[in-house]
Amino acid sequence: MTDRTWHDASAGTGVPTAPLPAAAVSALARLDLKLADPAVVRAVTVYEIATARYDELIARPASTLSGGEFHSLVSAQLSLTKAFETLAEAGRLDLIAPAETAGRYRLASLDCRRAAADFDFDGCLVAQDEMRMCRCQLEQAGRLDLIGVA
Repeated sequence: MTDRTWHDASAGTGVPTAPLPAAAVSALARLDLKLADPAVVRAVTVYEIATARYDELIARPASTLSGGEFHSLVSAQLSLTKAFETLAEAGRLDLIAPAETAGRYRLASLDCRRAAADFDFDGCLVAQDEMRMCRCQLEQAGRLDLIGVA
């Protein structure tokens, strides 16, 4: 389900009358996912969890990772690859767009913290702009939960 705009069927014009509210978009996305093949649902869930774990670990210098954390990083990468392949075969890569946006948000957040630590005001502003854009996209998709904002 890619069209998230409500159309006035009685007019027969197919012209959008209003964008759907975020809550409605979220409800449609959940319904769309419930109607999907169970393998697709599992792949989306695995992708979202693995993306968050990968982002958490990749933000740290490799020299600070324990053996278990390094193994977890490799495992997350493998999980992402397998989930992506499953979704690509099913033609449902659209379902992981919010997870990818959340990953960009987390990366921008890390960039912002680094820029602030280096007193790089311009770098901080660029990162904050990216974070705002990602947050807006996630809000429109009804998936603020992916960045811890419910």
